[in-house]
Order: sequence, then structure tokens, then C-alpha cells
Amino acid sequence: MEENESKEILSKIQSMERELFFLKERVLSLSQSKTISKPIPSELPKQIHPLDNKETVPLEEGPNWFIQWIGQNLFVKLGVFSLILASVWFFYLAIEEYWINESVRIWIGILSSLPVLWYGYKTKDTRPYLSPSLLGLGIAVLFSAYYSGYVWYDLYGTETCFVGLILLSLTAVGISYAEKSEVLFGFASLGVFLSPILVSTGQNSYPFLFTYLLIWNALFFWIRKEMEWKVIPLIVLFANHLIFAIWAESKLQDAKLFYPLAFQIGVYLLFLIREFQVLKANREKEPVLTLVTLGFTLGLGFIQAFWIFGIFYPTLKPFLLTLFLLSFYIIYSRSLKEITLTEKAKSTYDIVGLFGLPLIISVIVMGMTGKTLAFSLISFAFVVTMASTYSKQMYMYLATFPVWFFALLYAFAFTYRSFNEIPFLNGRFVIFATGSLYLVLSYWYSRNFSPFAKLFLYVAYPYFLLGNFVEIHLGFPEEKRLFLYSICLIFYGLCTLVIGFKKEIQSLKVAGFVSLALVIAKFYLYDFWNLSLGYRILAGLFLGITLIVTGTFYNRIKKETV
Repeated sequence: MEENESKEILSKIQSMERELFFLKERVLSLSQSKTISKPIPSELPKQIHPLDNKETVPLEEGPNWFIQWIGQNLFVKLGVFSLILASVWFFYLAIEEYWINESVRIWIGILSSLPVLWYGYKTKDTRPYLSPSLLGLGIAVLFSAYYSGYVWYDLYGTETCFVGLILLSLTAVGISYAEKSEVLFGFASLGVFLSPILVSTGQNSYPFLFTYLLIWNALFFWIRKEMEWKVIPLIVLFANHLIFAIWAESKLQDAKLFYPLAFQIGVYLLFLIREFQVLKANREKEPVLTLVTLGFTLGLGFIQAFWIFGIFYPTLKPFLLTLFLLSFYIIYSRSLKEITLTEKAKSTYDIVGLFGLPLIISVIVMGMTGKTLAFSLISFAFVVTMASTYSKQMYMYLATFPVWFFALLYAFAFTYRSFNEIPFLNGRFVIFATGSLYLVLSYWYSRNFSPFAKLFLYVAYPYFLLGNFVEIHLGFPEEKRLFLYSICLIFYGLCTLVIGFKKEIQSLKVAGFVSLALVIAKFYLYDFWNLSLGYRILAGLFLGITLIVTGTFYNRIKKETV
């Protein structure tokens, strides 16, 4: 009985201890929660996670964009290229050691491309820089494996191989168009251009080659208008001209004209029209590569046209090249219609307008010689000056100055006396007189457009004087030259001085004053000691009368203005 009571008491004590322990734990937990809920002051500033900071500048938009481009773009492409090299070397080693036989080699190439293509497609959203390179790598491996079956093991014929390569390339073109991937389109373009070269048997089947390439360029024209690609147009342009140059080096002279000329005209027009459309759409951006593509389209097209016309139409070459350049400016002018140009866009189009100038000069030089060439150069410089002033294109206006310099200087190449030549009544003096007239008209027409217009006026008068001096030097005996030089300076100096005062043109006043000053200096420092007595009297007489008339004119003008 006592034992039972003692056990009951012990159990109650244990239960009370457990309850006490539970209550103690509850009190402690409540006290800890109150302590944590109280704000604890801290001297350290609250740290904000970088992801929560909305003002953080992304790496690709900050000053480290170059590092970002290298890490995300360049490293990926170099990595893919390294994998290609490693695969090629391993495959070459396996062939050398004969680890695999012929049929297995082809299947290894085909099957190895499948996981690369699958992974490239899978990562198109998560890894936009890696995916196009992997897809291009897979297509390149598949392309190479298929071609190996033809070139090494004769598994199929030439037509079958060519059709297969074209289908692979066009599949890549379709994928690149769907994904809008410039990198993948580059792989596809490589396959398109290599296909006819790889399966060529050496026959001169240029009609098929150029027709095939024209169809491909038309396809690229249709794809390019919706893509903002930058590098691919240049690559495709160079590939076209490279293939043509390799073929033409040995086959152009023996070929017919139609297909090579049609190919060059087609490439030229397609690229010009397409790139002008791109320039029109992106005129407010920085279309540097578009301008480069336009420049190379014109330059390479001109070189190839020069080559073709030089073989088939050598006498008509200048005329045909002029039509070639005229087509460029027609497309250029059409691209300016129905658009409003800001200052930045206008500068861009001004640069494009300059592209044809050196080529036009080269056409003039190759098509003419002698005085006809000099007159053509001066007329061309004048026409371009008028056109640039009318269109308000400062870049083209400034580009006329080196043309003027070369054209005016070229006239001095004919400073020799021809048989039965009459002084001042010959083609040489016509060039000097026409050049001076063109310079005056260029100044008069563009004086309100450019501050550089005064240069034309400053050059016109001395250039005309030099023409007179050349005629005197070549057309008269030595004893008369010094006297005629003075008479020339007196006559033109007095005329310019009078016109300058009448029309209130300060530059003409200065020119006349300088001419008379030169006459005075020449008379007292040289003529007085070297002329014969008769010419000395005449020179002094003319100079004296001129100075008296000039002084009287100055005094009259002064009285009228007081």
C-alpha cells in the first residue's frame, strides 16, 4: 500500500517537473521573440543587394561593354573555331592511323553534326551568342561529311553532290532567316559560294555559274531588306567579285560577253538598290558599314566593268563607263526622294555623293588627251561646283578644289609653241581664258553658299594673267617680252581697279592695286636697267599715264564719298 502511494507521488512529481519545464520553455521563447522584434540600432548602413538597385547600369551599356562583347561573343566564336580545329585534327589523325574505315568516316561526320545541331537549337533562347555558332558548326560538319563522300569515295555523282550541297546551304539560309542570325547566314553563304567550286570538273560552264550566282544574289536581296546585318553584305560582295576575278583571269578573253556582263550588272544594281534602301532606313544612325559597302560596290563594279569593256569594247570604254557611273547617281538621286534630311543624314548623303568623283575623273583622263582633256577637266570641275552648290552639298563642294587644282595645273603641260600658232588665238589660251571665266562664275554662283567661294575669285585673276604671260613668252621675241609683260599688267590692273570701284568689289580693287604695284616695282627695279631706250620710253609713258589716271580716279571717288 505504501509502495503504491509512493509510486503515485513520484509520478505526480515527474509530471509537475515536465509541466514546469514546458512553462519555462514557453516563457523563454516569448521573451526571445520580443527581443528580436525590437529594432536594433546599428551604425552600419543597410546593404542593398545589387539586383535590388534599379539604377545599376548593365555591363553591356556601361564602360565595360568591350569586355562584355569579348566574353559573350568573341570567346564563343573562338571556342567554336577551336572545336572545329580540334575535330579536324583528330579526324585527320584517325584517317592517318586508319582507326576508322571509309564508310565509317562519313557516318561519323554526319552523326557528329546531329548533337551539335540539337544543342544549338535548344539553346537559341538561353544562349543567343552560342546558338548560331553551334548551328553553323553543325551544318559545316554535315556539309563537309557529305562532300567527303563525293570527293574521296565516289559514293554519288557530281549532280547528286551539287544538289545535296545546295539543299544543305538553302536549309541553313532558311534557318538563318527564321532566326534572323547573321552568323548562321555567313555559314550558309559560304556553302552557297563553295558548292559550284567544289564540284567543278574544270569545264568552262560559266553560263551556269553566273546564272546560279545571280539567283543567289537575288535571294540575298530579298532577305537583306528585312535584316539589319552589317558584315554579311561586304562578305557576299567580295565573294562575288573574287569568284569572277578568278574565273576571268584565264577565261574572260575566250568567253562571250553576255553572261559576265549580265552578272556584273546584276550584282552592281542589286547591291546599290539594297544598300541605298538600308541607308534610307537607317540614315539617322551610324551606317558606317553601309557606306563602306556602297563604296566597294561602286569601286569593284567600276574595276570589273573596266576589265570587261577593255576586252570587248576598248574604243567605247570611256562612254560605257560614264553610263556605269551615271546609273550610280540616278539611284543615288532616287534614294533622296520623299525623305527629309537632318543635318546628320545630309552629311552622310554628301559623303556618298563624293564616291563617284575620282572615277569620273579617271574616265575623263582615259578618254581624252591633250588640250581636249584639259578643257574637259576644267568643265567637269565647274559643273560639279554648280551641282554641289545647287544641292547644298558642302562635302561635294569642297571635293571640287583638288579637281580644280589638277585641271588648272594641267593646262601648263602645253606651254610650248606649235607650228603656225598665233598668240592669243590658240587652244592653249582658250583653256586659260575659259578656266578664269569658270572660276569667276563659280565664285558668283556660290558666294552665298560657302565662305570658300572667294578662293575662286582670288585664283581667277592671276590664272588669267599667267595665261597672258605664257602667250607673250611663246609668241614674241625676247626683246619685246619685258615691255609686253608691263603693258599686260597695266591694262588688266587698270580694268580690274575701275570695275572694283564701280561695282564696290573689294577683291577687284586689291587685285588692280597689286597689279599696278608690280608694274611700278618692275619698271624701277628691272625695266629701267634692262630695256632698250625705245621700250623704256614707251613703258614709262604708259606707266605714267596709268598712274595719273588711277590717282585722279581715286581722288574723284574720295570726293564723292566725303
